Amino acid sequence: MKKIIFVTNKERQGSMMQQALNLLVAEKRLASVHEVYRVNHDTIWSTYTQVEFMEADFVIFSWMGMSDDHPFFQKALKLLKQQKIKYCLLANTQEAKNADAFCLEIQAEIERYLNFGGIANYTNLWLYVVEKIFQEKTSYQIPKKLHWNGIFHPAHVEPILDIESYWNNYCATDKMTIGILFSREEWIWQDLDYQTSLIEEIKAQGMNAIAVFCLWAGNKAEDVSGIDDTVKQFFYRQGKVIVDTVITTFKFSLTVGKRIEKDFLQSLNVPILQAYTLRKEYEEWRKSTDGMDPVEISSVLALSEFDGVIHSLPVANKKIAEDGTISYVPNHERLRRVVQKAKKWANLRHKSNVEKKVAIVFHNVPANNSNVGSAAGLDSPASIRNLLKRMQEEGYFVDHVPPDGQIFIEELLAGVTNDRRFLTDKQIENTPARVTKQEYLNFFSTLPKKTQMELTTHWGDAPGDVFCYDDELLIPGILNGNIFISVQSPRGFGEDPGKILHSPDAPPPHHYLAYYHWIRDVWQADAVMHIGTHGSLEWLPGKSAALSDTCYPDLALGDLPNLYPYLITIVGEGTQAKRRGSACLIGHLPAPMSHAGAYEEMAELEKYLEEYIHFKVYQPANLETVKAKINEKVLALNLSEDMKTKPTENFDDYVQELHCYITDIKNLQIRTGLHILGNAPTNQLLQDYLLALTNSEHDDLPSLPKAITKAFQLDYYLLLEKSGQISADGITSNGIVLDKIRTYCQEVISVLADTSYDMDRLGQLQYLDWYKGLAEESKSEIQRVAAFICKELVGNLEKTTQEIENCLSGLSGKYVEPGPAGAPTSGAIEVLPTGRNFYGVDPSKLPSPIGWTLGKSLADSVISRYLAEEGCYPENIGMILWCGANLRSRGQCVAEFLYLLGVKPVWKKGSMRVVGLEVIPLEELKRPRIDVTSRISGLFRDGMPAAMKWLDEAVRIVGELDEDIEANYVRKHMLSDAEEMKKEGVAPKDAWQQVGCRLFGCKPGAYGAGVGNALEAKNWETVDDLAQIYLQWGAHAYGGQQNGTYRPNLFTKRLSVMDITIKNEDNREATMLDSDDFNAFHGGLIAAVRSFKGSAPRSYCGDSSDRQKVVVRSLGEEFKRIFRGEVINPKHIEGMKKHGYKGAADLAGAIARCYDWDATSCVMENWMYEKIAAKYALNKEMQDWMRKVNPWALQRIAEKLLEAQQRQMWQAKSETLEELKSLYLSIEGELEERSED
Repeated sequence: MKKIIFVTNKERQGSMMQQALNLLVAEKRLASVHEVYRVNHDTIWSTYTQVEFMEADFVIFSWMGMSDDHPFFQKALKLLKQQKIKYCLLANTQEAKNADAFCLEIQAEIERYLNFGGIANYTNLWLYVVEKIFQEKTSYQIPKKLHWNGIFHPAHVEPILDIESYWNNYCATDKMTIGILFSREEWIWQDLDYQTSLIEEIKAQGMNAIAVFCLWAGNKAEDVSGIDDTVKQFFYRQGKVIVDTVITTFKFSLTVGKRIEKDFLQSLNVPILQAYTLRKEYEEWRKSTDGMDPVEISSVLALSEFDGVIHSLPVANKKIAEDGTISYVPNHERLRRVVQKAKKWANLRHKSNVEKKVAIVFHNVPANNSNVGSAAGLDSPASIRNLLKRMQEEGYFVDHVPPDGQIFIEELLAGVTNDRRFLTDKQIENTPARVTKQEYLNFFSTLPKKTQMELTTHWGDAPGDVFCYDDELLIPGILNGNIFISVQSPRGFGEDPGKILHSPDAPPPHHYLAYYHWIRDVWQADAVMHIGTHGSLEWLPGKSAALSDTCYPDLALGDLPNLYPYLITIVGEGTQAKRRGSACLIGHLPAPMSHAGAYEEMAELEKYLEEYIHFKVYQPANLETVKAKINEKVLALNLSEDMKTKPTENFDDYVQELHCYITDIKNLQIRTGLHILGNAPTNQLLQDYLLALTNSEHDDLPSLPKAITKAFQLDYYLLLEKSGQISADGITSNGIVLDKIRTYCQEVISVLADTSYDMDRLGQLQYLDWYKGLAEESKSEIQRVAAFICKELVGNLEKTTQEIENCLSGLSGKYVEPGPAGAPTSGAIEVLPTGRNFYGVDPSKLPSPIGWTLGKSLADSVISRYLAEEGCYPENIGMILWCGANLRSRGQCVAEFLYLLGVKPVWKKGSMRVVGLEVIPLEELKRPRIDVTSRISGLFRDGMPAAMKWLDEAVRIVGELDEDIEANYVRKHMLSDAEEMKKEGVAPKDAWQQVGCRLFGCKPGAYGAGVGNALEAKNWETVDDLAQIYLQWGAHAYGGQQNGTYRPNLFTKRLSVMDITIKNEDNREATMLDSDDFNAFHGGLIAAVRSFKGSAPRSYCGDSSDRQKVVVRSLGEEFKRIFRGEVINPKHIEGMKKHGYKGAADLAGAIARCYDWDATSCVMENWMYEKIAAKYALNKEMQDWMRKVNPWALQRIAEKLLEAQQRQMWQAKSETLEELKSLYLSIEGELEERSED
């Protein structure tokens, strides 16, 4: 009997083809021999499957997506070809494009049956194939065309195709309208329960609903409407948009990969809420900590962000009936919240600005007055002062606009803040926001029982003690008309330091939920704005995505529209705010940057080095005098310990090494201030930005310095590496040549500025003396960069104003255009203009070939360095894996991990998705396979599940290789560890599975490393305490059968043998002193190794900020580089001083993190503490300035220095110590007086 097999990876299609087959078999119109294979990521090709396929006479493949890499798919095709079995391949894959169609007419007809859909067409498809392929007479009917799109309403069997008719019958002109977009497939199969529930809920909340189904992609040639045409057909009436918000449940991007008009969403200009129909059944989702599977994270989350969506919540869960039929069951509680969110966004379109209430939330980490408005790279007070001004101009009720950011922040600090050290009765009395005990108890009773129990367990009976005065919870902030300007409630670890060690996943205090409850329900804000990178909301405990009603970000935010100005560089954390905080991001420029240059005694040393080079040739008699001056300055700068060459060995080499060191510092890109939201750079600031942006290549465009260097037939990197050598002119050093190149770059941009960046006046460059004699080819390259500056960069930087304008657009319920994120000064120019709702990359494509190249270079550099320092290969490496760095660098750290193991990714042609792994033979690798353990961040766990899978799989593949254990350290350690576990009574299979764990991170649903919290709370005594915290927070194993299981024994074992620790950075827009996370993760890892191993590891920092030149430095080298180049550099300090309070806050923050790094990693030397004391705390001019703009920051600096001395991390001079004590006490007194005024 002839047999058909139908194979599909489309879940519902497989279910319905089976249903159609069952119907035909029950009616005895077909034999039961035929089969349907539903393929998912777990489906394996078995011996039984092979037999089934060998018995087939005809096979139909209906394959979704552009990837045919599934092993089942590949093995099935291979067998069919070998056995010469007929098959029909319906797919948009390379295999399908290359396949010879057995019969184009039959294949096209099969495709029509499937595309038209419906049970009648599917039953007739079976009959059609039987008759056409096997020549057995059936009573099949030709494909029946069903509607491609239409409006669904529960009262109608057939869709409504005319918006005018629908509007007149089901909509009221005085009500807001919510559009719903869902898949045609769901209408075809009448799986309409959740859509019906959405319509009913929207109606119950007093709004119109227009629920529209359509195909994911249209076909204009066959008059098939796609999403773009459907939107125009049903969401417009009489030429005007009639929807106020759109809820989409499509599982993919609405725009990516389609031939459609990309701007249809911009034209619609309403918020697009992404709601989820989850593949997990309800109970599975309810119990899960991830919320979504890896496929959904890639398609539903990452790809939909390219559309500029605002993430919301699940509206339905999959349900599989006993017969295999799939349907989506409404999740009524979550669905109701989605509609509430849609209503709030819609309301912003209708409510007048003067009536709107907007809560502006400043972040405050640590939770004291030294750092209100914490935001990476942003002058947050000045930014919000700008925003208030524009809001007032747009008709918002703003009582007054402070004249500048400094006065603005002083007004805020005069009220109640998170800093309760000097809180007065007057401040408590005057606070405009409070929640009484009874009000909170009423609210508390509405929370899920699970949440009530968690809050009570961790924080006591409601309303708790945090910020509770006389049975009232105080809400920090001030009212300015209808604008509530506030400080985000503390996360809680500072309020109860014991939780740092024992409860990393503790919920926030009662006060945290009360804070958002007051904003949302009592004051009844229309929207909230979280200002800058980043706050704590999106990092609260709960699911990774698709949050439930017991996830704390959802409990806090509720249905509030959330606008979030965010640093464009910090892509990973930004996407977290989108996915867990429902944020509409407004990407903003990084802080202005410039080269560090030489300063003070460093500049003097450089001058003496140049003199030495000159005197060596022309005045050798004067060399000893210059030598003495060089030695004097080296001593003053504390540089001698950083030089490998000693002056007594070879002074010429010593001079060259010094010169290279200073050149490296001089060319380091540093921050020279802060960005102010919406302020487009002008004049000199614009020129500085242009210099920074053209310092790196972009696609095939060379960097400006390299284009000019090449024009003089010189090698830019050689000049950097050999800056102390005599240049070709025989007079000056290569370092001076680099200075000239830098000057020439400035001159090019200055000339362009003089022409107002007019593309037609590039010829003005001809008037530069150095330019005139260049070859025409060289001029052409420089002009290419100049043209790019004029045509692209300047215009996009001028659009920086849309950072503020798009905040206002969001507050008006308008669509905020999406755009990419990344580090613009590392070549990601495409992120400009800022002000867009930014997105990352598809994580399933990481590492990309570019990321692989970077990762290999990093790995080779680490191994080479260790070999040079230790004389052997490292056996064990500990690596920090963060999501953001991998998104920006296209997976460089993941690639490095793989390459250290001796494994490489396999990419699918076309899509470039990573689809497998390939072991690199030892003969090709030419070194042992290195054992790598990673401490992953919670964001890496959430955002890169595919990479997690490949990394775990790579370790286990390598562990199984039959190789000499001295050439395969992974296998060596796994075998040894497994033997130990077996001796302890662990079953061999379990032991082998556990010893392969190399990915460790936070508890599922939790985030962070804990060490930063402990350091800030002073909740530690020794490095062993920090190690225990690191272990408690990070010993949850992932991979294999582990899904966040707490395995402290396994993690401790790995920590106790680590030879190396690594953390890579891919840009200079954020450094290891910008956030305590850098030290908490990498510094914490070093502290843990110091504790559990008993000695410090070699610790390295990879630097790929220049993608053409990857560098690996020791942690100490990188730390001193930043310390000398930025922390104590007058250029940086003076730039920050222009920003008053926030500049002082950030300076104090950097110094606090110097202390933190020293606590974990011993990177600070005495002279460094002395420099901080001299430049900051004890410098009269600096003292006077800080006392004026931010005395709390000055106190923080003094406090950190004193703590370092008390913990014997710094051997302070007695006079320095006395001055610091006196300073601290005087500020304490001033702050007490200030609070009493």
